[in-house]
Amino acid sequence: MAKLMEDEKKEETVKKGSGVQERIGKLGSDIDDLAKRTGDEASKLAKSINGDIKSLSGDVKSIDVKNEVKRITGKVEKLADSTGDSAKKLASDVKGDVKGLMAKVTKKKEK
Repeated sequence: MAKLMEDEKKEETVKKGSGVQERIGKLGSDIDDLAKRTGDEASKLAKSINGDIKSLSGDVKSIDVKNEVKRITGKVEKLADSTGDSAKKLASDVKGDVKGLMAKVTKKKEK
């Protein structure tokens, strides 16, 4: 019985993990798209990306995670106003930051 419950918990964790990976992949795509947009389109997409980032950190109440989210969402706002090579570099930085955030979030949820 305990083995069955443990197996179900592992399976649920794998499903959640793959869902998170898909969401991170979509975020990465959106961030790349944001680097190419300007004006109102960029502002709307930045707002959507920031909402997604905040939802990924979701129920983790850690102060470092909250600070990390603020830092990343600030970069997304800067990205919305950037163009050219600086936008591409910033987009790459933001994607790395999102992956790092997710590593922290999944580690904190496991505890």
